[in-house]
Amino acid sequence: MEDDQKVSNVSNEKQESNERICKSSIFSLTRSCKGETITPVQGTIKGEIPTWIKGNLLRNGSGLMEIGPDKFNHIFDGMALLHRYHISNGEVTYQNKFLRSQTYNRNMNANRIVVSEFGTKAHPDPCKTLLQRLMSMFVLDDFTDNDLVNVVPYGDEIYAHTETPFIHRIDPNTLETLDRVNIGQQVAVNTATAHPHFEHDGTVYNLGSSLASSRPLYNIIKFPSTTKSGKLKFDEGTVICSIPALSKRNPSYFHSFAMTENYFVFVEQPLTINLMKFGFSSFTGSTFMDCMNWTSNYQNRFHVIKRSTGEVFPTVYVAEPFFTFHHINAYEENEHIIVDACCYQDASVIKALLVVEMEKGEKDRKSYGEKILSQARRYVIPLKISNDEQNPKTNIIQLESSQAEANVQDNGDVFLKYEELTEEGPLLCELPRINYDEFNGKKYKYFYALGKLSENLQTYLIKVNVQNRTKTIWLEEKTIPSEPVFVGRPGATEEDDGVILSAVLSEDNQNKVFLLVLDANTFQELGRAEFLLDSAVTGDFHGIFWPAT
Repeated sequence: MEDDQKVSNVSNEKQESNERICKSSIFSLTRSCKGETITPVQGTIKGEIPTWIKGNLLRNGSGLMEIGPDKFNHIFDGMALLHRYHISNGEVTYQNKFLRSQTYNRNMNANRIVVSEFGTKAHPDPCKTLLQRLMSMFVLDDFTDNDLVNVVPYGDEIYAHTETPFIHRIDPNTLETLDRVNIGQQVAVNTATAHPHFEHDGTVYNLGSSLASSRPLYNIIKFPSTTKSGKLKFDEGTVICSIPALSKRNPSYFHSFAMTENYFVFVEQPLTINLMKFGFSSFTGSTFMDCMNWTSNYQNRFHVIKRSTGEVFPTVYVAEPFFTFHHINAYEENEHIIVDACCYQDASVIKALLVVEMEKGEKDRKSYGEKILSQARRYVIPLKISNDEQNPKTNIIQLESSQAEANVQDNGDVFLKYEELTEEGPLLCELPRINYDEFNGKKYKYFYALGKLSENLQTYLIKVNVQNRTKTIWLEEKTIPSEPVFVGRPGATEEDDGVILSAVLSEDNQNKVFLLVLDANTFQELGRAEFLLDSAVTGDFHGIFWPAT
């Protein structure tokens, strides 16, 4: 009850119904929820919500961009707000609740930003003595645990995730924060991605950095399958593979990785973390973002690891520099690994997501849109290389369906050239999702994502056929759809037999949202559930559909 009362520091006052926002859709991520919707609100149904959809669409993202007199600088910084769309018998309810992390509680108690985030440096915590402030510079547990990026399943439990080792278990029915786990106390990682992979038996794999040794390591970690109670065995977590970083002082930043039936694929990219600068950031006033460098003379390195043994392939696979947040999927075909990802030419998108840069971009949307363009690309990794293929001009990929290339360089490295899955412009292709339960790590045909027109930053949903490169679009003016989540129809035999769920905000009214339900096959709307709330509904990043049991 005490934690629930802390939200009063944000304000529980009802926002005026005529409070509107006419900025472009990307600004949905800078909104602030001034009062939680703890009691589920019934939605107004238009069209038809299929009755076979039963469960919760759980979403996570930045929900509070200002605390007291302070404002966060980057959309990756706001306090985590959990959203729940409960679907049953053709009806939908909505509720939200802030994650009660230690970071949230400390900020609320101080009525200021007292914990540093990705792009925001904190003010000194008035609740701490000078000695406590100095000691906190050396205590990992004092870092942010603001898990605002994703909601993921571990066994039959749900956890909020970001890129620190701290994860929070939440109740999928009430959104209550139940407890916190530091996976860094179980396995040797200081960071972990917000996008773990999951086996059908409940086994969880993730990738994290270990900074304790003389050279940073990228560790692939495994938490074994669930017990009969459905709870994951965190204390039995293991490191199944360690990959030394290319640089001793500047390890790569990463947000996701790929997994096939027999391999892991990790892309080490030119966006690096300056560890010395990071170590002194408490003294210099630098943020984590300030410690990142784009090293344009680096090549991207594709590390291939056997899942059965943890053995890293000795072959070095490289590509021209690019940046990626999200892998789409990966699979094996005829001694090749196909890796699909949403790629940027460089990492300038991270700076572009600073609030001040977005404000500048609002004055010239076309110019700003060009800074955040991404493209769905396919890289093909040949696993077997014969001696007669040691010619830099020879394409050693042996897949007739592929337009990608791989050439053996004079130094023995294999240079990869991508093929386009979507054109390079004028759209952004991000937050990709697939039919994960049935096709993760397997040959697939479709992915679903967000698109954004660079001319006016209008956001839309896109379905891409990766086999014939066709795409289908759902677009409605003045709306802001979220990441599309695929839910398969019970008994489905086709990959796209199911629905797409997306929480759609209004550009003109912060308090409006509707849950959109599309037929995944035709990409036509089946129905929607509309809500008008007492406070702003904020943009989000990732989430899952959690079926009713």
